[in-house]
Amino acid sequence: MRLLDYLTGLVSLLALPFIAWWGVNQSPQSAAALEARLQSKAAQALQLAGIDWAIVSMDGQTAILTGAAPSEDAVDEAAALVLRSSGPGGVFLGGVSQVETRVTAAAPVRPYVWSAEKRAAGRLVLSGHVPSRAARAALLQEARALAKGPVVDEMALAAGAPGGNWQAMARFAIGQALELDTGSAALTDTTLTVRGEVADDDLRARLARSTRAVAAPFRGVALIRGAALWSATRTGNSLVLSGRVASEADRRALATLARRSFGGDVIDEMTVEPMPEPDWVGGAVAGLAQFAAFGSGRMTYDAATGGFMFEGEAPASTLEFLNEDMTRAKGDWHFVIGVASPAAPEVTAASAGVPAPCAGELDAALESAVAGFAPGRAAFRRDSAPALDALALTAQRCDAAMEIEVTVGSDALDEARAAVIADFLERVGVQRPRVAAIGYGPAASVESMDTERGRVSDPQIEFTVRERSGQ
Repeated sequence: MRLLDYLTGLVSLLALPFIAWWGVNQSPQSAAALEARLQSKAAQALQLAGIDWAIVSMDGQTAILTGAAPSEDAVDEAAALVLRSSGPGGVFLGGVSQVETRVTAAAPVRPYVWSAEKRAAGRLVLSGHVPSRAARAALLQEARALAKGPVVDEMALAAGAPGGNWQAMARFAIGQALELDTGSAALTDTTLTVRGEVADDDLRARLARSTRAVAAPFRGVALIRGAALWSATRTGNSLVLSGRVASEADRRALATLARRSFGGDVIDEMTVEPMPEPDWVGGAVAGLAQFAAFGSGRMTYDAATGGFMFEGEAPASTLEFLNEDMTRAKGDWHFVIGVASPAAPEVTAASAGVPAPCAGELDAALESAVAGFAPGRAAFRRDSAPALDALALTAQRCDAAMEIEVTVGSDALDEARAAVIADFLERVGVQRPRVAAIGYGPAASVESMDTERGRVSDPQIEFTVRERSGQ
């Protein structure tokens, strides 16, 4: 027995290294197996939650998150999911003990577009970009609480949400969309556009007022159609004038202006009907000449909202001159130009490269546009239309990669002209330039940061064109 005891002890002693090796490398509770199990469960939790930007790896019981995150709270959401993916966890219970984040910021999407669309039978579709799963869930909850029909979620996470209370504005947009008979409320960067049909005059007027009254930095555009008092419709080679006017003189004035401005067939379907406040005709006269240059579209006056609405297709210069003419007319009515500009390119990580010619082309286009100002005025000469259209096309193509800063001196005319340039670029669908009335000393201090620098022939207005931050 003594010999057998010795042999058993010897075998046990020799087996200890193997048992230790097996425990470390082959046991289900080994470090390697534990890491693999934790990594698998964490990845599965991210996948089930629809978080496709995050990649998880393990260092022992510490999870490491990498990837391009759309927002800071998206990182927090992913980290919380990973931490809970294997139960309570911790060092003693064998789960994830902590999460280390090594993420980068995702390239911002431009334009940042989100919308709520009301379709037939009250169906509401939420689509576009949202900054986080929390924002997505909050918007869905809001929509389901208010909608009388089904709510469809087509939203996707993306970086680049504008400043201000974007989520509150999106909730407001849901309410606006649900008030429409059909239509949508869309946020494009900081512009809220409510577009659709509302038959009820009082409701249409209320929606238009509340949309226009949104707080900065947001801007509201109401394109809400109803029963128009008067309209002009451009289709092909025809311009049709219809609706009611207060007098035969008003009818003749509008028909004569249309024939003088439009090279095709003018069809007069207007009727004369006395009305208490015919001063809107001044707005129709102010807008009709430029509307005749549209490729297609409709110009309407809505007595319920007290406003003109322009929709259709037109060159950027036509829209600029239309805005000037309507602003100059200054009636008791308001106006909105809802002509869609060509879509600006969307920036993602895959398209972060900078088109090499953009800076130089933007400089040249901006210089030509400034040269088109009328002497002593913050308004463009009408013969500057080709330069304005060229600037619009170049700015739309380069908006994804470049940003513009306008620097002016203390002269009031130069400041007004810089604001006109900024307004024009914003209207054609690109990010509004920053206008800085800081003189020339501070502007020179940033020259080393510029990709290109352009100084226009007017020495009081200077443009800085540079790569967007993060590109």
